[in-house]
Amino acid sequence: MSDILRGQTQIQIYTQKGRVGYRMSVLLYSIMGLGAFCLLTKFVVSCMYARLIKEAGQMGKSEHRLMKMLLNKFETCYQLKMGVENVEIFVDKYVNAFRIMGIHLNTWEVIGDVIFGVTLLISLLTNLYITIMQYNRETMTKFLLVGIVVCGVVILEDMILNLRFKKKRLMVELQDYLENIYKPRLENQVFHSEEMEKYHREYFDAQEPNEPEPAFKIQFTKEEEAVIEEVLKEYMV
Repeated sequence: MSDILRGQTQIQIYTQKGRVGYRMSVLLYSIMGLGAFCLLTKFVVSCMYARLIKEAGQMGKSEHRLMKMLLNKFETCYQLKMGVENVEIFVDKYVNAFRIMGIHLNTWEVIGDVIFGVTLLISLLTNLYITIMQYNRETMTKFLLVGIVVCGVVILEDMILNLRFKKKRLMVELQDYLENIYKPRLENQVFHSEEMEKYHREYFDAQEPNEPEPAFKIQFTKEEEAVIEEVLKEYMV
């Protein structure tokens, strides 16, 4: 009888240990899975910013819907003779409202940070639970190393991708085109159209055949000609 009871007790102990081992394995793989999902999310966001930066660099001829929307909104403000006083706020407003796959661009970046926070929290709570329950040293070491490696890799990826810098660069590219190129062009077309017509008549109309040549001609170096050509191309886009 005592052998039967002893056998049943051992079975219960093994069953309990098996359940505990299963739970610990679930926690371990959960930490690893969340870490992998966090890495993937941050990489996807980095690719999004990289594409937007590329499109912003050629904003005048870009077919990207964000670039076209910004140009259309900006031009509409001038067509209504309202103008845009603060280009930075204008850009920030529409970039933050921009959605990719139905999710705001800023939310994509926050999702990665939230997942990292959850991963770190689960890792810390799990290690605290293992310490309190006094599990064997092998289990403690395994969870501690997994937590450190996963969180360390996420932090390293975050440093390499530098999403905050990419977002700042995107905003600078957009503001630069709208404020330094598109805004002066629209202001001249809407608010100074008569002055521009007079300017064109004075300086760009063809000269009369009998009109004497200018007393001197401005000479440009090849470097200066290249710079002038580049600026003209950018303004003529």
